[in-house]
Parts: sequence; C-alpha cells; structure tokens
Amino acid sequence: MTKLLLCRIAGAFALLWPVVSVAQTPVDCKRNPDQTRWFVRARPASEATGTNDRPFASLAEVERCAPAGATITVLAPADGAATLDGGIRLKDRQKLLGPAPAGGGKPAARLTNTGGSGDAITLAHGNEVAHLHIDNPAGAAIFGDNVNGTNLHDLLLTRRGTAAPTAVEPATCRVVKTADAVDMSQSVLRGCNSQGTGLLKSAVMLLVDDGVNMANVKYSIQRVAIQDNPVHEQPQTLWRAGVQISAGGRVSALLEIHESAVENTLRGVSVRSADRRTITGEITDLRLDSLRDDGIAPGIGFPCSGLDSTFNKFDLNCAKLAPAPVSDGRIVLNIDRLRFTDTLRHGTPNSAGVIEQAVMDQGRSAIEIHVQRSDITDAAAAGFFTFYIWGRPAKDVIDFGCVNPDPAGTAPDPVACRRAGYTSIGQNRIFGNSRTSKTHTPLGEIALQGPGQMMAQGNFFGDIAPADGKGDALGECHQLIWPINNKDELPPVRNIPNARCEVYTVEGQGAPSGIDARFHLTSDPRPPKK
Repeated sequence: MTKLLLCRIAGAFALLWPVVSVAQTPVDCKRNPDQTRWFVRARPASEATGTNDRPFASLAEVERCAPAGATITVLAPADGAATLDGGIRLKDRQKLLGPAPAGGGKPAARLTNTGGSGDAITLAHGNEVAHLHIDNPAGAAIFGDNVNGTNLHDLLLTRRGTAAPTAVEPATCRVVKTADAVDMSQSVLRGCNSQGTGLLKSAVMLLVDDGVNMANVKYSIQRVAIQDNPVHEQPQTLWRAGVQISAGGRVSALLEIHESAVENTLRGVSVRSADRRTITGEITDLRLDSLRDDGIAPGIGFPCSGLDSTFNKFDLNCAKLAPAPVSDGRIVLNIDRLRFTDTLRHGTPNSAGVIEQAVMDQGRSAIEIHVQRSDITDAAAAGFFTFYIWGRPAKDVIDFGCVNPDPAGTAPDPVACRRAGYTSIGQNRIFGNSRTSKTHTPLGEIALQGPGQMMAQGNFFGDIAPADGKGDALGECHQLIWPINNKDELPPVRNIPNARCEVYTVEGQGAPSGIDARFHLTSDPRPPKK
C-alpha cells in the first residue's frame, strides 16, 4: 500500500472553501503553441494561454480549449488560492493529471464542484485521471455515464457535505410499464436504484448499458483513497458508496479495484446488475473502514420482480411496485486480500456486514463470489450473508475456500475444487462479527437467508469458544424460519450453544443446503502485530 492510502486529512477541514472564478473574456485557445498539453492552476485571474508558464485560472477555460486526446495538468495552487471549482467535463482520450507528490504523499492539486450536477469530473471514453485531490463536491467526485476505458489512479477523494449528494439525471432511470409487464426494450435502468428511482451519487459513480452500442467496457481503479465525513450525525449526507457501478441492458462490464481504501461512506463498493448485463469485479488489496452499511454489496434485480400485485409479505407490498423489471443479470466477484474493520463503530446493527449479496428476481439470474486471504471481521452484523428473501438466483456460487469438495474427502484436491467451480484457496479470517446486532446468534459470522450452499473450507474462525489457543471449527449452525412480517425473529428450531452461523428457510424461496467449513485452520494466517 502506498502512503496515499494511509494518509489522513488532518487539516482538510481547514482548507479554504472553493469559489468559482469570476467570468473573464474568453481567451483565444490558439495562443497555446502545443495543443496537446494544457495547464490550469488555482490562482488570481490574469492573462493566460493555458501553457505551463501562463496556466488558466479556471476549469471552464481549460475544458473549452483542450481538444480530445490532450493532456491537462492541474498544477499545485498558488499560496492562499481556493480550490478550483465548477467541475470539468472531459473529452475522449484526455488525461487529467496533477503533479505526482514526492514519496506518495497527499496530492497538492485540488478541484471540486459545488454547483450544478455537483460532479467534479465527468468522464468520456479512454480518460486517465491521476494525482489529484477532489474535495467536497456536491455530487460524485468522478462520474461516468456510458463510457469505456477509464483509468483512475493515485487519487484522494474527500467529502464533508451538509446536504445529500445530488442524484443522477432522470433520463438514466425510466421504467416503462404496460398493463401487466415492464417494456424492457423501452426502459432505461442503469441509473435506477432497487426501488426503480434515481440513484444518489457515490464518490466514484459508473453507469453503463448498451444504449451507445458498447458490448464490453472496462474500468480500472488503483491506489484511490476515499474518505467521507467521519461524523455520522446526518448519514443522509454521505456518499452512497465509495465505488458504485450500475449496469443495464446487454453489456459486459469489468471493474478492477486494486490497492485502494474507502472510509466513512454509506457502503464500500456497490455493484448492481439489471436486465441481461454481466459485471465482473476483480478486487484486490481493498481496505474498508467505518462504513454505515455493507462493505461490498452485489445486487441483482428489483423488488416485486416476477411477483404479482397481490404479494404482501416479508415487508414487501407489491400493490404499487408490480409489475417490476425482470433481470437475467450476472455478477462475478473475485476478492483477494480484503481488509474490513469498523474503527469508529459506524456500522448499523443487524444490517452492516462485510459482504452481503441480494437477489430479487425469481430464479433468473446468476451470482458468483470468490473470496480468499481476506479479513471478514468486526462487522456490526454477520460478516457474510445472503438476502434471498424477496427473490433468489437461478445459480449462485458462494466460494470462501475449497480444499476438497467431496463430503467424504480427507486430503486436499485442488483439481476437484476447480472442476466444481471453486477457485478460492480460503485462508480468510472470519470472526468477531455480529458485534452490535440483536440476534439469537450473538457470535454469528455467517447467515444464509434462503436457498444456496456455501463452500468455506480452509479458513480461520478465531479462537473464541473455547479460547484454548487453537482455531475454532465453525460448528453447527442455528436453523431458523424467516418471519413473514420481516421483523420478529423466531427462535432457532434447536438451540446450539455458541453457534457461529445461521441458516434461514424462507417461504416461497427455499432453504440453504448448508455451509461446508471443513479443514479449518488452527492458527491465525495473519496474526495481529504486537
């Protein structure tokens, strides 16, 4: 990890509030002899040509003059200068760069957007954005709608907003209903939340569908530190996630997140799939801390999808929601070396887990999650849980480690694991969860709610009960019935002293097949430093 990810924003609240530069007579863009390189710097307005020696003083000027493919450098601000405000809308293949800080420190170049859409940087195709501090925008720090080839790296994104972040444009969320169905060919879903209304912004917000004839898109995020307000007295003012991708239509999206960190937002990483889209996430060395809700939240579909208007249970009334969009979406997440903690104790009881996957279609979609060498610890709710209450996937693979998939096997068989679709080597640390939740399973680490099976071999489940210097086996799970009213949790069918997991039968959806947690580790693979 670089020092960028470890830096705190001590003194960030003391930064000058940004101001928008006073409008000037438009400059002649042709006065810059090198049309491929442009410069902008927060400073008092004066005659400028957009060169390194005479940089522009506003984002609006450099946006107007720099052509597609140009490199725009945001120089360190002049002494006492406010943050560059107003945001910038990039053109295809442009690079927006700040000077690389010495020794991996905090970027000196700052920009924001306190008005309009509130988005500090709006992406086009093939953009690279690096070495910038994006501070306190009203919307997203970085927003991309139907763009491809995004490369974000070495960034610091911070927020201390006093109002909710802005919402996406209404045109990105339009559900067209007929008498008894949703017209999927006319609907636009990439900007919709699970309720079918427009999403509120996240720090990095990526929307995509096949509306611009793109079959495959790729986004790369490396060494990006995202830090929201550590004071959660008004959680509605928080970014909805550190990174959010929402895809619709028939498109395949690849999201790569490496060596990055998210603190104090509502969620860490949100991945939403609708219609016939496929999202693949490659997530390595991600640190999540002090989130209000889940760390990683993959979700498919919409409430009441595949249900009629008479459905009214599990706190879901479809009288007004049905018909809802259907989804044949697919999500595949490969997670390695995730580190989760809740230093400031922001996690919402009975809600905030490390990873929660939710599916709301009726047996149409597919979801795969492969997790290895990660810390699934310190969550307010269970470390991992499924939400298959309002729907279920046609196929799911829950893979937290495989040593030998044969129930009678006693020796490692990695070939058989791969043949069965399991790629994780395990070595996860899964303990210390359900920290503030009210539950029949106060030591609960895992909760399967509805159908599905979990492979969780070769992991360390802590040394808790009994604390004898040896790693625990996960043991037998509490078996429960999901309550029809979605509130009053029924007691386990049989009480298991010190149970560490829960499996719920859900009426209309089914029951879990179980959790295979054999071959557990007897020693911590990553013991805390003394």
